[in-house]
Amino acid sequence: MLKNAAGKTQLQKQRGFALVITLWVMAVLGVMAASFSYEALCETKVESWSSQDIRAYNLARGGIHRAAGIVREHARDQVHSITDKWFSGESLYKDVQLGTGYYSIIRPVSERSHDSKQGKFSGRPAESKKEKLQYGLVDEESRLNINVATMDQLQGFPDVSNVLASNIILYRTKKQNKDPKATPPSVAITQGLVDGPILIVDELLQVKGMTREILYGTPDGKGGIAQHLTCFSSGKVNINTAGKEVLHAVGFTTKQVQALLAYRLSGWKGFATINAAISALGAAGQESHLSPVLGVQSKNFSMTCLAGFSPGKPVERIIARVSVGKNQLRFTRWESEALPRR
Repeated sequence: MLKNAAGKTQLQKQRGFALVITLWVMAVLGVMAASFSYEALCETKVESWSSQDIRAYNLARGGIHRAAGIVREHARDQVHSITDKWFSGESLYKDVQLGTGYYSIIRPVSERSHDSKQGKFSGRPAESKKEKLQYGLVDEESRLNINVATMDQLQGFPDVSNVLASNIILYRTKKQNKDPKATPPSVAITQGLVDGPILIVDELLQVKGMTREILYGTPDGKGGIAQHLTCFSSGKVNINTAGKEVLHAVGFTTKQVQALLAYRLSGWKGFATINAAISALGAAGQESHLSPVLGVQSKNFSMTCLAGFSPGKPVERIIARVSVGKNQLRFTRWESEALPRR
């Protein structure tokens, strides 16, 4: 009797131990299964995101090429004016459907959202109530090319003293002299060159006396001079697209600038020649220094495309620039970036 009881107790212990081992094995297997399932889910999600990223990039790329196609269509127009319908507007450039997605070609009024570490504009949509978002192309010829700008032109901008203007010219000259193949600025503008020693506007922060406030503006809404400058243009300013700050800088008086802006408001299509502009604005006495730096056409356009799969919710950005040659149109800038998903 005692022997049977002892055997039964021993058997129960063995069964209990086996049960514990079985439960542990099942627990381990459960954890492994959950881990495998989680990894599979993550891999599926990553593959999905990767696929979506590719689709978003192609969508933004398609938007850029469509905008470039518009430029190509009008590249040989005798006059390029800011009042041209193809130049800007929500109907052409805001939330345009392409396949299953949407893209917008944006033109921020303010460009203070600048990434100095990367040396480029962030291209983000307006970040404050004082920054308005517009849609369309950016005409590089509407700006003053820092590589050929003169002392007088630089001093035409607010907050640019004669000392700062002189330092900018000195910085540019020193950098120019380091490249024996570089074309002097005085010659570049007559040859229609589109680049120079200063490659990005952000370089001006290295100039003695230049501050971020002067270059990019202040938090209270005061704009900087960067939005009126370019490093990539023909060197001539398109009188039909330039803003009042640039028009002042190249040498027009306040009265002449006001008259020119009044023309634009009246539905004017742009001056066909510089001589016609100088005559209409009563600037005959300034012809000798105005004519060489002005034009009525544009050869370089920048565009920022925001693309996504719902209107107003971009997940991809491409910043590009196209240059119009004699018989061709080519891309001279291309930067892409995936945006954070909201």
